[in-house]
Parts: sequence; structure tokens; C-alpha cells
Amino acid sequence: MLSELTRTRLAEGAGTIVSAGPSRDLASVDGVDLVELLAEHGCVVLRGFDTDPERFSTLVRSVSSRITIDPARRFAGGDVAQKIEAGLVPQGLHVENGATPWVPDLVWFYCERPATVGSQTTVCDGAAVWERLSGRTRSRFLDQRISFARAMPEERWTSLVWRLLDGRRPQGEVTFDDLLEVTDDDVDVKYQLLPDGAVHYTYFVHAARPTLLGGDVAFANSILTPSVNYEPPVIEFEDGTPLDAMLMREILEATALETDDVDWEAGDVALVDNSRMMHGRRKIRDVHRSLFNAQSYLLPDIVDRVRHRRHRAAA
Repeated sequence: MLSELTRTRLAEGAGTIVSAGPSRDLASVDGVDLVELLAEHGCVVLRGFDTDPERFSTLVRSVSSRITIDPARRFAGGDVAQKIEAGLVPQGLHVENGATPWVPDLVWFYCERPATVGSQTTVCDGAAVWERLSGRTRSRFLDQRISFARAMPEERWTSLVWRLLDGRRPQGEVTFDDLLEVTDDDVDVKYQLLPDGAVHYTYFVHAARPTLLGGDVAFANSILTPSVNYEPPVIEFEDGTPLDAMLMREILEATALETDDVDWEAGDVALVDNSRMMHGRRKIRDVHRSLFNAQSYLLPDIVDRVRHRRHRAAA
């Protein structure tokens, strides 16, 4: 069990590192134990396990009901892990796909080759950020949702929809109706099909909301979103009010105080609660760094079992 292995704090904030000997296969990791640790810490790094892209993909599948993708990234041999290729500049804090209507529950990372200098992934606990924000700011985000609006090229949205359809038809036959089908009923989004085949969407979401596993309110969103491979979104409050400079300054100051670095080691696997934690990246100073990413939705049965364990432990 993971609880029997050595655990250390990731940094000053949330997150934990679980260390094992190199003879311990990643397949030995129990999915419920892993997600239970995730519920407690928000981010779990598995270090020292015998890993490779195939074992990483198997672990992702073991706890996931659906695996989704970033259509701007290429796969690493299979159909789960995608190579992270987003330029060399720093990336602001965000939740994975948080500026789109397709926000996964989980974000996964696999480090094939760590950087020799800098280039760290950053993580930020949105629950702790929420506590740092002023009462006035919290009220603004509770009273109103925010919106993200932009166009997505045809090849990008059809690639994503094809994946969410589990390949039930060729990508070239994906239609706008299929896009509507794979959009969850509880997601508030307005789509417009453009003449060139692109889709413009306006996506409405609360910037702060209860986490999937713990229930605490977390300020976890993509207001500070990077847009390396996409058109930058227009971000504003639902009523059309912009996020003013004073508000953005407070957000930047609060998130900076709760941001920690992940100093990768070869073979590391990390799991991040995308409903609680934001992540980003320092400037890439070693272009040979090799990091892979996956995105998925938790199996409902595992969510229920973890919630039951935590409720029983708290009783």
C-alpha cells in the first residue's frame, strides 16, 4: 500500500512525494490508495518506481472512465501519453483545459528526462488561494461566473470530439452535432459554427467551486491561462465586465504565495487534482527536458470509495 511507503512534502504548500525502490513496478500502485492520497494533498508524485510510457498509460487507464486529449499535442507511441511541447517561455497557472468546455478531473505527468537546470513545473493549491483572497473578491467570484470566448480551428475540435466519441467514426466524418453530443449536460457553453469550419464558443464557469474529492472551495481556473497553441480567449465576468487590473493584481499576489516547484527526477509520475490545483511552468532552460501529459475523468466508483473512506476516517 502507498501508505506504507516513504512520503515527504512536495514543498511548502500542498502535494506529497511517495518514494519506492526501483524494483517496485508502477503496476503495484493501488488506484484507490492513490486517489485517496490525492484527495488529501491535491498533488501526488510517485518517485523511484519502475516506470515507462506504457506503465504510465496503464496506471492512467486503471482509475479513469474516459481519457481525453489536447488536440495540439502529439502522442508518445500509444493513445494516452502526449508529449508536452509548448515553447520555451514560462506558462501561467491554469487548470488543464480550463478555458474550454472539456475540463478533465485529473492531470497526469510522466518525466522521461528531467531538465539539468530550471524548467520546473509549478503547482498552486486553489483551496489555499481562496483563503488568501479578500472578502470582496470572493464575493465577486461567488456572485458571478466568468466566461472564456474564442474560436477553435476545425482540425482541433474534430480531433478532440473524435477522441471523446471513442473513435466511433473516422475523424473526417465528425460533425457539429457530435460536438453537441460530447458536451456534458451540466456544462454551460454557447457554440457557433463558423464558415471556415472552426467553432467559436463562449464557456461559462465559476472561478471558485467545490473540489471533486474534498468538497472545499478552491480558486482553480484558467484566468491566468497560457495560449501557446490556441487563440487567446477573451476572459470576463458573465455580465461582460472585465477583470480589472486591481483584481488581477490581487490574484497574482495570492497565487504567487501558494505556488511551489516540482523538481522532476527521471521516471517520476505525478497526478494532480484538476478541480483543486492549478499548474504552470518556469521558463524552459534545458530544451532536452522530456515530459509527457495525460488527461482523464475519474471512475465514479473510485470517487465513491474514496469519499466513503474519508468520511469513515473523519467520523
